[in-house]
Amino acid sequence: MFYLKLAARNIRQSFKNFLPFLLATSTMFVMSYVLAAIAFSPELNQLQIQPKAVSMILMVGLAILAPFSIGISVYAYRFLLKKRSREFGLYDVLGLGKRQITIVALYELGMLFLFTMGIGLVFGISLAKFLFLIFVTILGGHVFNLSLTILSILEPLAVTGITFILLGIVVLWTIRHNSSLSLLHSENKGEREPKARVKLAFLGVLLLAIGYYMAVTVKSGETAVKMFAISVLLVIAGTYLFYMTFTIWYLQHQKKGRRYYRPEKFITTNAMLYRMKQNAIGLGNITILITMTIVTLVTTVMLQVGVSQATLKNMPYTTTLNALGQHSGEEMSSKDSLPSEKQFNRAVATAAQQSNVSITKGISYVDFGSQTVKVNDSSHPKITEITQSDAKNAQTVQIISRQTLIKMGNNVPNIGKNEVLIHNDNGHFNPDSITWFGHQLVVRRKTDALKNFPIAQFNSVNASFIIVAANDQVVKKLIDSQNRMIRDGDPYQLPIRQFLINLNQTDSAKLVDAFTKLTDENMARYSVDRYSYLKGTLSTLSGFLFIGFTLGLTFVLGAALIIYYKQIAEGEQDREAFRILQEVGLSKKEVSRTINSQIRLLFFTPIIIAVIHFAGSYVMVSKILTVFGVADSQLMLTVSAIVIVVIILLYYIIYKVTSRSYVKIVQRQV
Repeated sequence: MFYLKLAARNIRQSFKNFLPFLLATSTMFVMSYVLAAIAFSPELNQLQIQPKAVSMILMVGLAILAPFSIGISVYAYRFLLKKRSREFGLYDVLGLGKRQITIVALYELGMLFLFTMGIGLVFGISLAKFLFLIFVTILGGHVFNLSLTILSILEPLAVTGITFILLGIVVLWTIRHNSSLSLLHSENKGEREPKARVKLAFLGVLLLAIGYYMAVTVKSGETAVKMFAISVLLVIAGTYLFYMTFTIWYLQHQKKGRRYYRPEKFITTNAMLYRMKQNAIGLGNITILITMTIVTLVTTVMLQVGVSQATLKNMPYTTTLNALGQHSGEEMSSKDSLPSEKQFNRAVATAAQQSNVSITKGISYVDFGSQTVKVNDSSHPKITEITQSDAKNAQTVQIISRQTLIKMGNNVPNIGKNEVLIHNDNGHFNPDSITWFGHQLVVRRKTDALKNFPIAQFNSVNASFIIVAANDQVVKKLIDSQNRMIRDGDPYQLPIRQFLINLNQTDSAKLVDAFTKLTDENMARYSVDRYSYLKGTLSTLSGFLFIGFTLGLTFVLGAALIIYYKQIAEGEQDREAFRILQEVGLSKKEVSRTINSQIRLLFFTPIIIAVIHFAGSYVMVSKILTVFGVADSQLMLTVSAIVIVVIILLYYIIYKVTSRSYVKIVQRQV
């Protein structure tokens, strides 16, 4: 009971020391609880979305958040232990054995665990309900109540419990492996001036340069993604070397200049030398965290906003009815592989009659699909090979007839049987003629922007173009010549009959349901309702957006907490040094100016470098987004700018708070 009372008295009397640690553990608990509360909420089943998919995405977020929470808590506790090491040393000198000191420290951890649970649940429940309202609003749902479940409490409780067990091991190891004398003087332990390692400094810069170059010049496809992964590893290694060696080399170089002997420059440079030695890894962690935050938020927001725009572009009609023949193998090349126009129109008319939906404004045509081929850059390319999407010079091509485009309301000029028009959807293909699997085709000109045409959702980062032929017969001839060149393992090109029409949501659902339920053994049918497709896609993407927002916020808070601890710890260390400087003639104004200079350098360097990192990855992030059909460069720039500005504003607020805390500590009794 004595040790329990002593632990309670320690927390009460030194609450200012314990408060930052409680802030860290409670924040991590709150963020874990928010994700768990929504992931295990029974209300997900009432939102008319894909509850299992959304719940699974949120669970992935929890899995990512758990080790991060443990890491931040351990980091915070080590700072607390450093501040309390002198107190533990005094206990040892006054007669308490290491066993008794450990018991007191464990009692303190137990109380802090209960405080974390209490504070975390109060704020977690409130924040979870608020964020659930935002989550439901994004989904367009109408269920705004979030139930409190046992699982939503058990998950963050388990993570927090594991965290505090690890903290118990940390304090046990610290007390057992340090003498009372080393504990008494651990806070005041001096350090040697760091040495400049020129070779490692420039190696760090070189790794960053190579990583940036690989990311900016990366090509399309699977190989490019692997190269991008390598570039990310190079940038991470370069970032840590930059902080550990290059900054120290730069500061040592500054000491050789005349300006170094000015009071402000002299103090700042020397203080920063020791700071970079102590905090290089921490600053590297902050930079990587902020870069992850920017990339995560930009990607998830772009997916949420961009996929809607891409869907409207790729699916200009609300309702698509498709049919193909029920054949396989070599029979696919026969005429029977495509249902007759009469048979297909009869099926569409029957579905319309059964659903009582008017289809007079619909369009019927044959879709010959898309294929990935190898194209060289000459003005007279010979296309003779089907290839993989990640191959060199790969481009995705779609062939369509002039008469189909006219049906859709496009103005297309007359062309001969051996003439084609070219439309670049995503690329700069502009030849004078094409040899298409043995057929000589003259390119008349490039077409204007197409309207109401369902561009194939290529799901690749290739350049892509559309060939417009004179009629369906020419298109079929070109496709057949291509199919004759297919090797084993290559995708086979199948024509599909399609009926496109714009309907309201109710009529679209009725027509799709009726068409799907038709019975016809000679025709395979499937349909696409844009309303349902968008709803299902956006529900899944909303889960990603919510995770991106939550993880981004957590990473920012984690980075801010790391810096906050650094400022408090360094404020305690610098207080005595600045007191001595004032005694030898440095004014309070000069002290304040020097302090602010150090804080700005230490605080804003990570976010500046993080923005540079994101700029280096911008090209690859854009290409990855094109896989999902998101290729709006202007939207990408806008979203990136907004995300960066928001993060900088958050950092500025944290900077002002941290700056005041540091100044108060340094100027106390000065």
